Amino acid sequence: MNWEERIERLEMELAHQQRTTDQLNQAVSEQSLDLLRLRRTIDRLAKRVDELATKSDTSEPLPDIVDEKPPHY
Repeated sequence: MNWEERIERLEMELAHQQRTTDQLNQAVSEQSLDLLRLRRTIDRLAKRVDELATKSDTSEPLPDIVDEKPPHY
């Protein structure tokens, strides 16, 4: 294999790696946006749960559902 062939092969490998890096960067960017949307949704839901807990009609405090076992246990 002469130098020209080796250089050409290296250039092709570099182009492939650059394309792969670009694809990975795109995937990470999309996941970052998805994570941000999910965090905002969770924050809104947590705020709504807090609002519902404080507006409860009963004088009894609402149970802490985090420690509550599901019905099938």
